[in-house]
Amino acid sequence: METPLGLTIGTAALAGLLFGYCAQRGGFCLTRAVSNCALMGDASLLRAYGLAFLVATVGTHLLALGFVEEIPVRPFRWAANLTGGLIFGVGMIWGGGCASSSWYRVGEGALGAWVVLGGFAVGATVTTVGILQPLRSALGRLEARVGEVPTLDRLLGLGPWPVIAVLAVGLGAWLLRGRREPASSKWPWPLTGLAIGLVITLGWYLSTLAETPTGITFASNTGHLLTYPLVAYPNRITWGMVLVAAVAVGAALAAWWNAEFTWKPVPRGTGGKLFAGGVTMGVGALLADGCNITQGLTNGATLALGSVVAFAAMLAGGWATVWALYLRKT
Repeated sequence: METPLGLTIGTAALAGLLFGYCAQRGGFCLTRAVSNCALMGDASLLRAYGLAFLVATVGTHLLALGFVEEIPVRPFRWAANLTGGLIFGVGMIWGGGCASSSWYRVGEGALGAWVVLGGFAVGATVTTVGILQPLRSALGRLEARVGEVPTLDRLLGLGPWPVIAVLAVGLGAWLLRGRREPASSKWPWPLTGLAIGLVITLGWYLSTLAETPTGITFASNTGHLLTYPLVAYPNRITWGMVLVAAVAVGAALAAWWNAEFTWKPVPRGTGGKLFAGGVTMGVGALLADGCNITQGLTNGATLALGSVVAFAAMLAGGWATVWALYLRKT
């Protein structure tokens, strides 16, 4: 039986509003996280990512104890995960923002974010149903079989909780070394990481209620939001399409309530670069089977090997691009 449209819209809107609000208040962006760490030695946002991953992993595995019927695990398409992840990392630095942060920057009034998202949608679409679809299919066929379920705990021959305990100790030691941040209008990184991790967990729960167990994602649904009104593809409103639109609304509410909303024009001479960065991100996200949130947090929380590899490749691609653009000549 088809899920009622009201349930789809309601659950997706709630997840999107919460994610948009929390991401805007914390300035949660992988591009900024990598750039700040590489250029200024400030790992605050990377620590927010680490804490969000830890909280989401614990929450997701608690949900799997019986609160939801099933949380799917992404297959380990190693070639696609590596290739797409590296390409995405390059694109996010080039475009000045990752997929999720571009959506919340729309809510802050940044017109350049629309340019990035337009490029992202084009890149995602040509990789899904356009000229790059054969490449995506070819890379996707290179799948590594790691037992019944391709997760880190199964690879190690352990249950998930011992692996989570080791991650908690390792990440916890790194997180506790975080220095005090300077005064800012944004949330401190511990609050940001905790909030995002809880929202990622809630996203799994809400999407499962709507019989769409995808969690919070920003890859194919960004493309769908553009192609739906233009060419009626897909042929219905999906949970993910409502989600990303609600993220912008949630961010706009957060920015307005905190006097941070302002219309920001596209900086002169940067439109082509932003669009190209968006296209590159869109291609990378669809090759990697997800963006930094989709793979790094939502599906990374299941301990899926493909998601962990894809996110590591995104970090590597982003770091290498920062080095090539800003550090190589210094």
